Amino acid sequence: MKTLNQFIFITFSIFTFSCSSTHNHKLLVIENELISKTFQFSKNTADEITVLLFDKVGSKKINITSSQSYFEFVINNQVISSKDKLWVFRSENTREMGNGGIEHILTFEGIEGNVKGLQVILFQQIFPSSTLIREKLELRTNGKSLKLNKKDNKLHFRFPIYTFKNRINDRVESTEIRIASWEKNPISFGDNKKGNHMYYPNILTKKITQNRSTVKGPISIFSNSNFSWLTAYEHASQDGLNGMFDKQKMGSGNQINDAMQGIKGVFNFPIHDDDFKFLGISNQLNNDNIIVSVDILRGGYLDGEIIDKGHPYSTVWIASGFYNGNNLEAGKAMIRNYLYNQICEKPASRIPEFYYNTWGMQRENKSKPLRGILKYERIFKEIDNAAELGVDIFVLDDGWNNAQGDWYPNSERFSEGLAPIKKHLDKYDIKMGLWYSPMGIDSTTQRYKKHQEWVVKDSEGNPIMAQWNHPAFDFVSDFFNIFIDDCKNMVDQGCRFMKWDAINTFYSSLPNLLHGSDSYSEEEIRARYEYLLPIYVVRAMEILTDYEPELIIEMDLTEARRVMVGLISLSQGKHFWMNNGASWYNDYTTYRTQSMRTIANEFAGIIPLELFTYANYPQNIEGCMEYNVNNSLLAGHGFWGNLQLMTSDEKKWTGQQVKLSKKVLPYLVNVNPEVIGKVGDSPEIYSIVNSEEAAGQIIVFTENPIEKSYSTEINSTKLLAVLNQSYTVENNQLKLNLNLNKKESSVAVFVLPNNGAYISIQYSTSPILNAQLKNNKLEYLIGSPGEQIVIWNKKNGKPLIEKSQGVTYEIKEEIDVFKIKISASIPKTKVIIKSEISGK
Repeated sequence: MKTLNQFIFITFSIFTFSCSSTHNHKLLVIENELISKTFQFSKNTADEITVLLFDKVGSKKINITSSQSYFEFVINNQVISSKDKLWVFRSENTREMGNGGIEHILTFEGIEGNVKGLQVILFQQIFPSSTLIREKLELRTNGKSLKLNKKDNKLHFRFPIYTFKNRINDRVESTEIRIASWEKNPISFGDNKKGNHMYYPNILTKKITQNRSTVKGPISIFSNSNFSWLTAYEHASQDGLNGMFDKQKMGSGNQINDAMQGIKGVFNFPIHDDDFKFLGISNQLNNDNIIVSVDILRGGYLDGEIIDKGHPYSTVWIASGFYNGNNLEAGKAMIRNYLYNQICEKPASRIPEFYYNTWGMQRENKSKPLRGILKYERIFKEIDNAAELGVDIFVLDDGWNNAQGDWYPNSERFSEGLAPIKKHLDKYDIKMGLWYSPMGIDSTTQRYKKHQEWVVKDSEGNPIMAQWNHPAFDFVSDFFNIFIDDCKNMVDQGCRFMKWDAINTFYSSLPNLLHGSDSYSEEEIRARYEYLLPIYVVRAMEILTDYEPELIIEMDLTEARRVMVGLISLSQGKHFWMNNGASWYNDYTTYRTQSMRTIANEFAGIIPLELFTYANYPQNIEGCMEYNVNNSLLAGHGFWGNLQLMTSDEKKWTGQQVKLSKKVLPYLVNVNPEVIGKVGDSPEIYSIVNSEEAAGQIIVFTENPIEKSYSTEINSTKLLAVLNQSYTVENNQLKLNLNLNKKESSVAVFVLPNNGAYISIQYSTSPILNAQLKNNKLEYLIGSPGEQIVIWNKKNGKPLIEKSQGVTYEIKEEIDVFKIKISASIPKTKVIIKSEISGK
């Protein structure tokens, strides 16, 4: 690793024409095999900080440094930048990261004027085989007190700022990628006038001009014909007002409060689309230069906010990188790699796992209490059912806890705590997960009565009503530490998965907490709170996942008003994107499944699908089990609803499919899905195949019967078998003959690798249901009569076919291989081929 990422000091002398003397400067170089980033500075004399990016493969400078600063902010009413001759270098430290990167921490200090004693700490994270660098800036002092200020009555903090030469004077475009546009599109299935109750991506392209343009992002790519620069920031907010003020819809029975996922109260201040623009990515064409920066727009600091020893100031993390050309798909590949492999250091949330959540089961009978069903006996039965499905995580949803804000087991229904449940889960090696509503607080609890200073209030001074008509605590306060301790307590009792729900736009203007004193206006305090809330939530996630690295935290983003929709929570966990969507509880039809699948259809190619979860039902109530189960295999990997509605055979079949999916999913985490069709088309094809390793899953859905051929590239020497569909392999092309003869049908085709064993089933006229290879012994099960061709490399010895009723074979010897033709006339026949060498 250290050969890929180096940290180099180079000392040399340069002559500066601004003064007739020679200055001793230093260069600090951070680099890997693709990119270097050079910091030029002085160690002893006040000087500027210069940053140069270099393309090592193309042997060319990337940015220019002559005129533009690298950072710019206002201290004590003076604009301060890296170009000011105020700075000296103090120290550097490095840290090996958990994801293979190296973090470099560079400390500079101001030694003159207003910034004397101010430390600028630059965090730089660089990764092998990637041009992307992740960075943030911190301001600290060792005793002196300084103030951040506005410029011209506006917040002014720009970091990082990069300037590029548009050498060929090409047309320059900015491509903005948003991910939080609530109900941007109608559904593509069923009633196409209806929304899908989800956040959509939105890609917008426009020309960069002399006028500075700022986009929300959180991702932006500027491109000319031969170069592209990607910028992403790690914060969170939805893209606009859509969904914020939808009329509350009231249901019946225990569904009456489902609409109460946002907040209720009186708010007498205006709310605009721009309120969600806390940060922006700016682009400007200045003569033949292109200037790109990340700018604070709203809530990033208070005018006069103090920086002292106990109050450092930090930006959010920013990711930047380049690629040659202007192909957006190359940019998307960089985004996916960043979000899956670079933004997060803890691998637990990146491992493909299947989970079960009790909430759908709790909602099955609306005449019964939602939480009362969660009792030992019922939970034990559902654990047994989930184990048959092959789940890795079992999540107890709302109701395990004593009350909102009392995050310990319900004392009436769990007299022995969660220990008996944990013990039952351990029998199956299943991890225990728990639901939390971090800001929710029951007004009957002692904590609520004791800490009125944390209760968020509306414009009339009354407590807001949040999820399930409970008040909410202000998280940007000392309550932050108490909630972390609550979670640590349950981690100590075995919790390894958390679902964090209902973190909404609460509009807190409570003074004298951690987002502004009563010397500021309510509007300023509220803006600061809204900016800081995602940062505090992710800081809590980080503290907890540091405390227990195996802990996975899932962020519920299933409603409008959820403040955590953005990139920031992916640095520590993953996203729960849909609860019901366009559907409803207890809908076991394909309609619900299609609603869930819209996530994969819309976000494939932008955000890795392994970072999403959603509430999918596997049950066969409407005769759609394969269709429903395959939706969980594709993405989300979640099973919801009452599993007692499944028969023993249905659970067994589902468990077998999950087992097959688990065989190939580890090969697919960095594979971009190929998607054909929109949800509801005939067909929809989701092909996720690692062609080099010959591993993957190709999942097909169709509304109407189809006959269709489909092919994809594959390394045929590494293929073991293709399951659930007739196929042929020729010239490294896998060809499927799709024949789905029923309405609303689906098939999951698994591509199994041989892991270099040189044994491969290259052709089958009938579906193969399972195949395994161990010690040069091949076993496979066919679903119906048919023929197979097996290529058996001579390195494995001469093949021997075990006798089986209805099986005939023909062996043809070729130069390096034996070509075996198998004919089986009886359904569900097992074929066994072993090596003469092994004698087994």
